[in-house]
Amino acid sequence: MLIGSISASARDGDAKPYRIFHPDIAPWGDSTSHDGFVVRIVETAFERAGLDYEVVYAPWKREQAAVQQQQYAFMAPLTRIESRETLYQWIAPVNISYLELVTNNPDLAAQNIDDLRDFPVAARMESPAEFTLRDLGFRSITLVEDEEVAARLLKAGRVTLWMQRGLPGRWAHSMSGGHASELFKIKRWTTPEQYLVASPGVPQDVVEKLRDILTTMRTSGEIDRIKQSYFDEQLPCELMIGCSHTLNEQKVAHP
Repeated sequence: MLIGSISASARDGDAKPYRIFHPDIAPWGDSTSHDGFVVRIVETAFERAGLDYEVVYAPWKREQAAVQQQQYAFMAPLTRIESRETLYQWIAPVNISYLELVTNNPDLAAQNIDDLRDFPVAARMESPAEFTLRDLGFRSITLVEDEEVAARLLKAGRVTLWMQRGLPGRWAHSMSGGHASELFKIKRWTTPEQYLVASPGVPQDVVEKLRDILTTMRTSGEIDRIKQSYFDEQLPCELMIGCSHTLNEQKVAHP
């Protein structure tokens, strides 16, 4: 367990600090550097709320179970989908991403998905990547804890396809020694926003305080600026949660 910085407590002096389960999935978060754009967004919100917290990096599936079961726990970023709706308190969106089915075999890139269902494919377990592949009828799915394992499987020829989560997938591919030109996109899917979530037992006033802070960070563009600071290339609006919200609001106002 890795302990985060401490700020003024919003609970009784003898109370235990809140526990934040951070992603060990670069560039969202990284247990070695204790950094990442989601880590910074969430910890900034906690510090402004004056909440004591401690930080934990654990396998993704274990983190989800822990937040459901513990009384004062949080995690991010978690995609808001129907099957998860009643398991957490959904505080505010902190990231937007996409799913992409890729291959390192250019001959497969132009094929229809219906013709690829028997090809071995890697995906992160208990994630929209896994759920989407099952909905599509893929029959040979290798489930992994993180994108780096999937990248190594693809590079070693253990799988032919990879359902990756956007930026973390590309990051993992580069960390495994791969180059962007070696990946060929088959199809991309937009996904629901990714949230900071809380255990059911977290007090409502804490949820509201964090929600207000994160909403202000989003509408002021601060979340987008934090995310962009982790990349040399300019990220498109579709990957910037503040920008995408503004664009959608403009579309509603001027259909």
